[in-house]
Amino acid sequence: MSKKRLTICLPTYNRYKFIKNQLGFFNTEFKNNKNLSEHVEVMVADNASSDKTAEFLVKYKKENNFFNYVINPENLGLVGNIVNLLDLADTEYVWFVSDDDELNPGVVQRVVEIIENNNPEYVFLNFLVFGKKNFTGTCGLRKDSKEAALEVYKEDYGSLILMTACIHKKNNLLEIKDNDMFRWLSAPLLYSFYSCTKGPIYLTNESWLNYRHGGASYASFKTVSKLKFEEFIPILESLPKFGYNKKDVRETIKIFFEKQSHAHFLYNFINLPNALRLYKYYSLKTVIRLPLNVLSFLKKG
Repeated sequence: MSKKRLTICLPTYNRYKFIKNQLGFFNTEFKNNKNLSEHVEVMVADNASSDKTAEFLVKYKKENNFFNYVINPENLGLVGNIVNLLDLADTEYVWFVSDDDELNPGVVQRVVEIIENNNPEYVFLNFLVFGKKNFTGTCGLRKDSKEAALEVYKEDYGSLILMTACIHKKNNLLEIKDNDMFRWLSAPLLYSFYSCTKGPIYLTNESWLNYRHGGASYASFKTVSKLKFEEFIPILESLPKFGYNKKDVRETIKIFFEKQSHAHFLYNFINLPNALRLYKYYSLKTVIRLPLNVLSFLKKG
C-alpha cells in the first residue's frame, strides 16, 4: 500500500509528562516494526497548553520524524480538539488516543492487521479494568454489529466512550458531524454506536490497554452524573433513529439503571425534573438492587 490507512490522533492539554510518555511508547512501536510507517501516521494536537507541551513538541519533532503536530492558537475544549484532529486526519481510519492511557506493546501492529485483514467499520480494543477483562462476550469479526455494540455497553457502560479503545472509519464520523450530540463531552459514545451501524465490526479478545480509573480530567461526581443521565441516556434514546431495535435499546437502558440506580438516586439532588423522567426505565429488579448499590457505593467511597 502506498497510502496510509490509519491516523493515531493524540489530543493533549497541559499534560507535558503524559504526552511525552505516550509519544515515547509510539516511537518504540515504530522502531520495533519499520513497516508500520507505511500504514500509520501519528498526529498530536496541543490545545493551547500553557505548560512545556508546545516547547517539547517542537524539540521532539526535530529529533523524531514518526509524528506530526499542530498547536492550536486557542483552547478548543476536549471534544473540539478531537473534531480538530478528525479534520486534520487524511486516512481512512482514525484512532483517538488519550495521552495518559497505558497501551500494551504490539497494539499498533495488531490494529493494522485487523484493518488489513477485515476492513471493519469499527474496531473495539478490549481492555483491563482493575485487572479484569472489560468485555467477555463473543469477539472477533461481528456482522451483528448493532447487537454487539449493545452487548458491550450492557456489560460496562463506560466501554464505548473510552476513545482509546475505539478505531473508526473517518467517513462514518463525518456523516454525523452535524448532529447536535457530536460535540458533547460524551460524543465518543455516539461515535461508537453510529460506527456500529455501518457494517461488520471487530472486537479483540485480547486486552490491549489498562484503563486508569478516575484519570479523566472531568471525573467529579457531579460531572459524571450529568454525563450518565443528561448525555448517555439521550444518546441511547436516539439509537432507534440509526437503525437499532427499539426494544433492545430500552432493555439496554433498563440494565444500565439496574447497575447505576445508586448514581441515579444521588442525581435526584442535581436535576430532579430529569431524574423523575428517567424512572420510567426502572424495573422491579432495579428497585430491589437500589439499597445494595447504594451500600456498595458508600463502601467504595
